[in-house]
Amino acid sequence: MRTRRSICARQLTCAGLVLSLLLVGCAVVFVSSYDEVTDQQIQDAAKKTEALIGDVLVNRTSYGQHAKDYQEIDGTLGALEMRAANYQNNEAEIKLTQDLRAALRDLRQIHKEFGPFRQAEAEGVRSLFRSLIHHELSKKRSASINKTTQ
Repeated sequence: MRTRRSICARQLTCAGLVLSLLLVGCAVVFVSSYDEVTDQQIQDAAKKTEALIGDVLVNRTSYGQHAKDYQEIDGTLGALEMRAANYQNNEAEIKLTQDLRAALRDLRQIHKEFGPFRQAEAEGVRSLFRSLIHHELSKKRSASINKTTQ
Protein backbone atom coordinates (compact mmCIF):
# COMPACT_ATOMS: atom_id res chain seq x y z
CA MET A 1 0.00 0.00 0.00
CA ARG A 2 1.31 3.41 -0.98
CA THR A 3 1.38 6.27 1.42
CA ARG A 4 1.01 9.91 0.58
CA ARG A 5 4.68 10.42 1.35
CA SER A 6 5.82 7.77 -1.16
CA ILE A 7 3.51 9.18 -3.84
CA CYS A 8 4.83 12.72 -3.27
CA ALA A 9 8.43 11.49 -3.34
CA ARG A 10 7.78 9.69 -6.60
CA GLN A 11 6.14 12.78 -8.11
CA LEU A 12 9.04 14.97 -7.04
CA THR A 13 11.49 12.51 -8.57
CA CYS A 14 9.54 12.51 -11.84
CA ALA A 15 9.34 16.30 -11.82
CA GLY A 16 13.09 16.50 -11.25
CA LEU A 17 13.76 14.15 -14.13
CA VAL A 18 11.47 16.08 -16.47
CA LEU A 19 13.09 19.37 -15.45
CA SER A 20 16.55 17.90 -16.02
CA LEU A 21 15.55 16.68 -19.47
CA LEU A 22 14.14 20.08 -20.36
CA LEU A 23 17.34 21.82 -19.34
CA VAL A 24 19.44 19.34 -21.29
CA GLY A 25 17.08 19.75 -24.26
CA CYS A 26 17.79 23.48 -24.27
CA ALA A 27 21.36 22.72 -25.23
CA VAL A 28 20.27 21.37 -28.61
CA VAL A 29 21.66 23.53 -31.41
CA PHE A 30 19.46 24.16 -34.44
CA VAL A 31 21.84 26.45 -36.35
CA SER A 32 25.59 26.48 -36.65
CA SER A 33 27.75 28.59 -34.42
CA TYR A 34 28.68 32.17 -35.28
CA ASP A 35 31.85 32.57 -37.33
CA GLU A 36 33.39 36.04 -37.40
CA VAL A 37 35.42 35.33 -40.56
CA THR A 38 32.27 34.30 -42.44
CA ASP A 39 30.44 37.38 -41.19
CA GLN A 40 33.24 39.67 -42.38
CA GLN A 41 33.41 37.99 -45.79
CA ILE A 42 29.64 38.38 -46.23
CA GLN A 43 29.90 42.07 -45.31
CA ASP A 44 32.77 42.57 -47.78
CA ALA A 45 30.90 40.79 -50.59
CA ALA A 46 27.78 42.84 -49.86
CA LYS A 47 29.75 46.11 -50.03
CA LYS A 48 31.40 45.14 -53.30
CA THR A 49 28.07 44.06 -54.79
CA GLU A 50 26.32 47.20 -53.62
CA ALA A 51 29.09 49.34 -55.18
CA LEU A 52 28.68 47.45 -58.47
CA ILE A 53 24.88 47.79 -58.43
CA GLY A 54 25.07 51.46 -57.53
CA ASP A 55 27.55 52.18 -60.30
CA VAL A 56 25.41 50.42 -62.90
CA LEU A 57 22.18 52.10 -61.74
CA VAL A 58 23.61 55.62 -61.47
CA ASN A 59 26.28 55.68 -64.17
CA ARG A 60 24.80 53.06 -66.52
CA THR A 61 28.23 51.39 -66.72
CA SER A 62 28.78 48.49 -69.11
CA TYR A 63 29.26 44.85 -68.29
CA GLY A 64 32.89 45.03 -69.42
CA GLN A 65 33.64 47.55 -66.69
CA HIS A 66 32.42 45.11 -64.04
CA ALA A 67 33.21 41.65 -65.43
CA LYS A 68 36.09 41.22 -62.99
CA ASP A 69 33.90 42.38 -60.07
CA TYR A 70 31.25 39.77 -60.87
CA GLN A 71 33.95 37.11 -60.96
CA GLU A 72 35.43 38.19 -57.62
CA ILE A 73 32.05 38.33 -55.89
CA ASP A 74 31.11 34.90 -57.21
CA GLY A 75 34.46 33.54 -56.02
CA THR A 76 33.91 35.01 -52.56
CA LEU A 77 30.42 33.52 -52.38
CA GLY A 78 31.78 30.14 -53.52
CA ALA A 79 34.38 30.24 -50.75
CA LEU A 80 31.65 31.18 -48.24
CA GLU A 81 29.58 28.23 -49.41
CA MET A 82 32.51 25.85 -48.89
CA ARG A 83 33.22 27.35 -45.46
CA ALA A 84 29.56 27.06 -44.46
CA ALA A 85 29.58 23.38 -45.40
CA ASN A 86 32.21 22.77 -42.71
CA TYR A 87 29.75 23.60 -39.92
CA GLN A 88 26.93 21.40 -38.68
CA ASN A 89 23.35 22.69 -38.86
CA ASN A 90 24.27 25.26 -41.49
CA GLU A 91 21.86 24.24 -44.25
CA ALA A 92 20.02 27.58 -44.20
CA GLU A 93 23.22 29.55 -44.78
CA ILE A 94 24.33 27.20 -47.54
CA LYS A 95 20.93 27.52 -49.26
CA LEU A 96 20.97 31.32 -48.98
CA THR A 97 24.47 31.45 -50.42
CA GLN A 98 23.53 29.17 -53.31
CA ASP A 99 20.41 31.23 -54.05
CA LEU A 100 22.48 34.42 -53.90
CA ARG A 101 25.05 33.03 -56.33
CA ALA A 102 22.27 32.03 -58.74
CA ALA A 103 20.64 35.48 -58.50
CA LEU A 104 23.99 37.17 -59.08
CA ARG A 105 24.61 34.97 -62.14
CA ASP A 106 21.19 35.99 -63.48
CA LEU A 107 21.93 39.68 -62.89
CA ARG A 108 25.31 39.25 -64.55
CA GLN A 109 23.66 37.62 -67.58
CA ILE A 110 21.14 40.48 -67.88
CA HIS A 111 23.98 43.01 -67.68
CA LYS A 112 26.04 41.13 -70.23
CA GLU A 113 23.29 40.48 -72.77
CA PHE A 114 21.02 43.52 -72.41
CA GLY A 115 23.19 46.22 -70.92
CA PRO A 116 22.77 48.10 -67.64
CA PHE A 117 20.05 46.58 -65.50
CA ARG A 118 17.27 48.38 -63.65
CA GLN A 119 16.81 48.65 -59.90
CA ALA A 120 13.99 46.09 -59.89
CA GLU A 121 16.28 43.56 -61.56
CA ALA A 122 18.92 44.04 -58.84
CA GLU A 123 16.43 43.74 -55.99
CA GLY A 124 16.66 39.93 -55.83
CA VAL A 125 20.40 40.07 -55.17
CA ARG A 126 19.97 42.81 -52.60
CA SER A 127 17.18 40.94 -50.84
CA LEU A 128 19.23 37.75 -50.61
CA PHE A 129 22.20 39.65 -49.22
CA ARG A 130 19.92 41.21 -46.59
CA SER A 131 18.68 37.73 -45.67
CA LEU A 132 22.21 36.36 -45.41
CA ILE A 133 23.35 39.31 -43.29
CA HIS A 134 20.29 38.93 -41.05
CA HIS A 135 21.06 35.21 -40.68
CA GLU A 136 24.61 36.02 -39.54
CA LEU A 137 23.39 38.68 -37.12
CA SER A 138 20.97 36.17 -35.61
CA LYS A 139 23.81 33.69 -35.09
CA LYS A 140 25.94 36.44 -33.56
CA ARG A 141 23.17 37.41 -31.12
CA SER A 142 22.61 33.79 -30.27
CA ALA A 143 26.32 33.32 -29.57
CA SER A 144 26.39 36.34 -27.25
CA ILE A 145 23.31 35.09 -25.40
CA ASN A 146 24.90 31.66 -24.98
CA LYS A 147 28.07 33.27 -23.56
CA THR A 148 26.12 35.19 -20.94
CA THR A 149 24.10 32.13 -19.84
CA GLN A 150 27.08 29.83 -19.45
